[in-house]
Amino acid sequence: MLIQAAVRLYGSQGFHSTGVRAICREAGLTERYFYENFAHGEALLLAAFDQVIAAVLTQIVVADDPTLPTEDRTRRMLGAYFATLRANPTTARVFLVEIVGVDPLIDEAIRRSMHDLSEPLFAALDPDDRGPVKINAMLRRGVEGGLLHIALAWGAENYKCSLEEVVAAAWILCVTARPSD
Repeated sequence: MLIQAAVRLYGSQGFHSTGVRAICREAGLTERYFYENFAHGEALLLAAFDQVIAAVLTQIVVADDPTLPTEDRTRRMLGAYFATLRANPTTARVFLVEIVGVDPLIDEAIRRSMHDLSEPLFAALDPDDRGPVKINAMLRRGVEGGLLHIALAWGAENYKCSLEEVVAAAWILCVTARPSD
């Protein structure tokens, strides 16, 4: 209950504007319960972030269809990623905005989560796992950052572009990471 309350409040009011007392009130729990489960607000933010990442990753994995050609498969997963963020703007705010720059441990969690979220996409882009010509790690990080920035820009523009336009832009980024023969 605390994590769901944190996602709602961090996503609507912001992490720095939301105290432990407000989260406990939103969850209908006491501060004692909070401190029995979390050492501080940053620990709850990390737990909320982990929950958001798990939900987004689930949608990406559900959308994956290894029987499809690479482009169709990748576009389906990109569509699931962006559609999930658009459908849950408060959750998207926690994932995209509120988490950044809070704490070094959280920054590491962001790096890990970007890798986890992009893993199905990159598996689709390189289905043969071609060893030495495998997707370059630095290029992969660049594409992950690009996908994140597309999501940030789309949310900042209140999701004005169509999902298809956003997926098309993201697909172009993904194509740059495809290993060449």
